[in-house]
Amino acid sequence: MTPETNMPRLTQRLRERNREALAAKVAAENKANMQRTQVSVEGLLALNQLVEIAQGDSHQPQQCRRVLLAVYNSYAWPLNLTCLRALDHDLQQAALAVIRWSAVSDRELHEYIPHGHQLMQRFAAIEKEEQ
Repeated sequence: MTPETNMPRLTQRLRERNREALAAKVAAENKANMQRTQVSVEGLLALNQLVEIAQGDSHQPQQCRRVLLAVYNSYAWPLNLTCLRALDHDLQQAALAVIRWSAVSDRELHEYIPHGHQLMQRFAAIEKEEQ
């Protein structure tokens, strides 16, 4: 065989590899988008759950407030990870979902909650009294 007769087959193989690579990239992007959507949905549900619990006055609400404040402003409210141990399993999962969500969210936590900034300020005031 001459090099000229091999060229069409080589070109065809290169095109096939390019199509396969493009298809793999599109599939990976679709999977990543689906995962981001799932994280967003789960995170927003968990956020609402934590906000509701955080408005109470026992041990669990305090830990929920700490998680929310850390996501809201981690410089002022660093999260001591041992506080997650003090939460019931369902609330632990909700806290982790909110943390995962906050890493991919395009907006701040308080923007998803009615009067969110004021609520976070109220949580901060409560926690300052507890210290």
